[in-house]
Amino acid sequence: MMNRIILCLLIIFNNECQSFTNDNIREVLAWKQISYDFNGVIYNEDSNFEKRPNGLHFQQDALDFEKFFIQYNNVPVGFEVYGNKVIITVPRRRYGIPSTLNYVETSTKSPALKPFPNSANLVSVYRPRIDACHRLWMVDTGLLEIPGNRTQVQKPAIVIYDLRTDRQILRYELKDTDLVNERTPGGLTSITVDVTSDKCEDAFAYINDLATDGMVVFSLKSRSSWRLSHPSFVHDEMSLNFTIGGYVINWRDGLFSIALSEPDAKGHRTAFYHPLVSPLEFTVNTKFLQSGNPIDKHVKVAGTKGANTQSGSHDYHAGTKTLLYANVAQDAILCWRVDNKMAPENVGVAVQDHEKLAYISDLKVIGDDVWVLVNQMHVFVYSALSVKNYNFYLHKANVYDLIKNTPCEKKI
Repeated sequence: MMNRIILCLLIIFNNECQSFTNDNIREVLAWKQISYDFNGVIYNEDSNFEKRPNGLHFQQDALDFEKFFIQYNNVPVGFEVYGNKVIITVPRRRYGIPSTLNYVETSTKSPALKPFPNSANLVSVYRPRIDACHRLWMVDTGLLEIPGNRTQVQKPAIVIYDLRTDRQILRYELKDTDLVNERTPGGLTSITVDVTSDKCEDAFAYINDLATDGMVVFSLKSRSSWRLSHPSFVHDEMSLNFTIGGYVINWRDGLFSIALSEPDAKGHRTAFYHPLVSPLEFTVNTKFLQSGNPIDKHVKVAGTKGANTQSGSHDYHAGTKTLLYANVAQDAILCWRVDNKMAPENVGVAVQDHEKLAYISDLKVIGDDVWVLVNQMHVFVYSALSVKNYNFYLHKANVYDLIKNTPCEKKI
């Protein structure tokens, strides 16, 4: 199916060229570079440790000789939305990241990030998630991913905050059996929470491991975790070396995202998942993930999305029975209605923009809206971001508007 036509209006203002997507998607926030607000003190220039605010020092003795804040190195990767508060994560993948878990309020276009309360001891967080019980879940990888100086500061842990009090209510360190080797912590980049609001203590979390090809399952009720392995968690060799914005991507990222359907009569859901480097989508019933037993006999191949459909985060919209995908290979959001057969002709390009959707790092369905965080990670890794232009965006769009005139729209 032909990609939806994108109307792009180019304007020149203050020597900047800005590209606007069609009316179906709206820019909520945008940053040229990330700045911070520590108790009213704004950090928007590189700063040494001597200026470090009190109470923000975590276990980073290995970094004491480096700057506290190196603005260029701060790249947002994950987000969540709670009321008028947007939670933004900045994993510590370079020197000079002063705070990994932060929040902003959406009153201005480019707000400074404020450290999330009581998060000073977190090392590195990627993609957090909020559950139906007003709790913020995340994996603290415990890893400083500095090229040439990777340091495991503390064990990877599941951390939960009560958003009504902003207090940490759980820190659960993963077991040694959950981890394959020293590469595993860097692969724990997303968490999916399985719970209903009337059973808050009977929650499960499913954590991807894109680095060493596994899934970690956690039971809140039993305070226990276990690791699952399956060939479907592994990247597809035939899908390597795709391009984003002209850059050839040869990452071997395995299991990347796990999305859940609505529950059935027994409270179980269908888990949809995929590696980043693969056109395939897989399914398994969550009762098998929760059993702690091997899942080999229970995994099904949903189908293929087709060429250039390598996607990161995805999420499920119950109202339309549609999965929305962060399609990094086409700077687009894809859609697939799960009651249709997964095949290229049933996968739609809901919206595409080669500037403002250039590497969607995170995607979340909230109500009838899909939100995406864009961070141009391919440019940051392989070239250099222009600090004079906008590099990071948070967009939202109505799901019904996005899927109109695509294969995902239900025909009456």
